[in-house]
Amino acid sequence: MSAGASAGQTPPRAEPSPPGAGLGLPVVDAVGAPAEAGPACITCGDEAVEVTVLALEDGDLALVDTGAGRERVSVMLVEVHVGDRILVHAGEAIGKVQG
Repeated sequence: MSAGASAGQTPPRAEPSPPGAGLGLPVVDAVGAPAEAGPACITCGDEAVEVTVLALEDGDLALVDTGAGRERVSVMLVEVHVGDRILVHAGEAIGKVQG
C-alpha cells in the first residue's frame, strides 16, 4: 500500500504537468496563449475584434466599422445582417456577439 492511502482507498493521483513543464517551453492556456496573457489565437496570439456590419457585399464580404475606421472582411463562416456586431479575426468573421 502506498503512503497516504489506507485500506480500501484509492491513492491520490498526481496532477498532470502543464504543457512544456520541464522542457523549457512556455506554459500556455487551453487556446495556446501564454497563461498570464488570457485567451488568444493559438496560431498568431491575436484576439478577435468586435465590429459592426455596415453593409453586405458580393463575394461573402461585408463592410464593417471597427471604431477606428472601415474595413472589408469575409463573412463566409457566419450568417450576418446589417447592424450585427460580429467578432473578426484575421479578416474573417468568426462569430456574432449576442445581446
